[in-house]
Amino acid sequence: MNRTRSLCALVAAVGLVACGTPTPTPADTGIRQDVRTDGNTPTDTGVDSGVTDPDTGVNPADTGVNPADTGTGPMCAAGESVCGGACVDTQTNPLHCGMCDRMCAAGEVCNAGMCRASMMCTAPEVACGGGCVNTQTDVNNCGTCGNACMAGQRCVTGTCMAARMCPAGETDCTPMAATMTCVNTQTSAMNCGSCGNACPAGETCNMGVCQPPMCPSGQTRCTVMGVSTCVDAQTDNANCGACGTVCPAGQACMAGMCRSTCMAPSRLCDIGGTQTCIDVQTDNNNCGACGTVCMGGQTCQAGTCRCPAGRMSCGGTCVDTTTDEANCGACGTRCGAAQTCTASRCVCPMGQTACGTNCVNTQTDTANCGMCGRACTAPATCNAGVCNSLCGPGTTQCNGMCIALTAFQTDNNNCGACGNRCTAGNSCQAGTCRPINDVRASAISVALNSAREVVINGTTANALRDGPTTACGCTSAGNVWYRFTVPTPGVVYADTSGSSYDTSLFITDSAGALVPAQTANGFANPGLCNDDAGCGTGGGFTSGLQSRSAGFFAAGTYFISVSGCGTGAFQLHLQYVPNNVARVFTNNRITGTGNTGNVTLGAAGSIAAGTCGGVTGSEQARWFLTCGATATRQLFSVCRSDPGALFTRRPINTSTTTYDPVMYVRSAQTGAQVNCNDDGSTGAAGMPDCRGIIPIAAGSTVGFLDTLHRGSRLSGLSTPRGVGVVFNDTLSTSSQHIFNMRFEAP
Repeated sequence: MNRTRSLCALVAAVGLVACGTPTPTPADTGIRQDVRTDGNTPTDTGVDSGVTDPDTGVNPADTGVNPADTGTGPMCAAGESVCGGACVDTQTNPLHCGMCDRMCAAGEVCNAGMCRASMMCTAPEVACGGGCVNTQTDVNNCGTCGNACMAGQRCVTGTCMAARMCPAGETDCTPMAATMTCVNTQTSAMNCGSCGNACPAGETCNMGVCQPPMCPSGQTRCTVMGVSTCVDAQTDNANCGACGTVCPAGQACMAGMCRSTCMAPSRLCDIGGTQTCIDVQTDNNNCGACGTVCMGGQTCQAGTCRCPAGRMSCGGTCVDTTTDEANCGACGTRCGAAQTCTASRCVCPMGQTACGTNCVNTQTDTANCGMCGRACTAPATCNAGVCNSLCGPGTTQCNGMCIALTAFQTDNNNCGACGNRCTAGNSCQAGTCRPINDVRASAISVALNSAREVVINGTTANALRDGPTTACGCTSAGNVWYRFTVPTPGVVYADTSGSSYDTSLFITDSAGALVPAQTANGFANPGLCNDDAGCGTGGGFTSGLQSRSAGFFAAGTYFISVSGCGTGAFQLHLQYVPNNVARVFTNNRITGTGNTGNVTLGAAGSIAAGTCGGVTGSEQARWFLTCGATATRQLFSVCRSDPGALFTRRPINTSTTTYDPVMYVRSAQTGAQVNCNDDGSTGAAGMPDCRGIIPIAAGSTVGFLDTLHRGSRLSGLSTPRGVGVVFNDTLSTSSQHIFNMRFEAP
């Protein structure tokens, strides 16, 4: 066989051309094929000549003459060369490897234009283009290397066939079978993510991934050592709060967070260089905090170093005060030399009595005869606890002592008789325990308080009657005296509310003369004397027989007497309102129902202010009395709907100055504001008419009404017992502001 025939045979082997005797025409596959007349027919270039050669089923006769070479080669793609009239890739073609007609030997492949040993592929794959492919299924090497199926075709058993299409989102998992099997690899448990990838038993396919079944409520699925496991992320130390979150040493997972395993009240303390969890509530060496050591016999109780039950810490040491002679009954109480501590008391030996720090026999001790401190008068001696000698003339034995009979007239411990002790607040006068302020010269001083009332507890028991005669009833019984000083002129109020008997009151000046009556203030008797307050019960009064008195006093010293029909315990209440509480103060009390008459406020600055305003112009204040009962109510108003009440809105109709009244009431008993009002009405239907007058000329009250309801009104007030003060003020300047206040002060 010559070289030409061998080359022809090789070319025929790779399927490029046919050599030798023509073969019968193959069956029509529907794919255009070249018709070769002999072995020298050139390779099919894939270019249609434009001449249709009908298939007659008979090959034409081989004339043995090759067609003439026209010198015009086919048009090849980039990277391809014309070899033997055909376009080939000399980088991969084993018949034209690197250049035309350079043929690789058997077992070699053409790779990058060089013949190289072919790869060892595992059946059914074969080496193609430097790689192993399955020519039974590879659409680029279908049947043989390099035989690419056309677009839309698939390779089935080495043959290019029309492709099969599954619905959108599905994949054909049996491409080699005659019938398609379309599955959704996103949800198919038998083909999860790819055909044939079956999920393990019990798992489901979700978005192409096999997932285990849902965990029980409250658990989370985590991968633990490569295994999907349900864990409780609230308590799992290896997955605390989230998968993979591992709690460090000394911590545990609690409520999804890594926390110290040393829980309160325990703490981590450094014990010999090691962090140790200590209960600081009970540890004597770490009590309440690390390093706090309980000493002196104390133990750690609830985080505090304390002595055990029945013991007390004295000087840092726990002692039993029931038996400790240096701390008997209390820290520092030391028993005498002969005493022992028994049941928290320093006790002398049997038959002796503790007098101070000494143990004595009161049966024989002349300095402590019968009892501590009772000394026998020489030459008497103590026998069986009694001084054994008779007392001399003008003396008598009293509690083991000889005392002068005259001592019973003034001795507070033996007033009128041996052992008759006068109680606190009383003194022995002529052998009778009487109040220490029984006479005016011994009056008890009381300091008035303008901030709130002063309360004095006293008694008239055993008191004598002294002082001037007064006109009001029930002043014949004994009386007691108090002295007070008025630093600034003002109102002084007194009552005996809450007392236990029928009282009466009267007041004198510093010389003891009765203070003149003040009819305008409701007290027509000299000394402002009062027997019955007339308040009934309520507001602090518990009986209609209790007394009250009040008046305006100049600065100076005064005396007040508490007397009555009979004697007994009493309470005396004093209230004081100085006249400098306001820029203008009216001395006389307002009482009953009426009007103040027109009042013009000056231009001076403010002294008082209510919580609802009044801090610029001057203000005018008036006082009234109240029993304090809740049924008794007061009214104060400058609103024209209340009879006679009015106020000026402007000084004259051409002025830009406007007045906005403010009213407030304070209690002398408590020192607090009772109420405050700026605008008494909104002008709505049924509301009071609180419009102000705008006069035509200065000083006139005849004019026209303002459209705004700026007047103030306080109604239904329940002022505490005693003195109340009502203030008329303005929010802005008060100069030339005129008002006429309506009041109801029962």
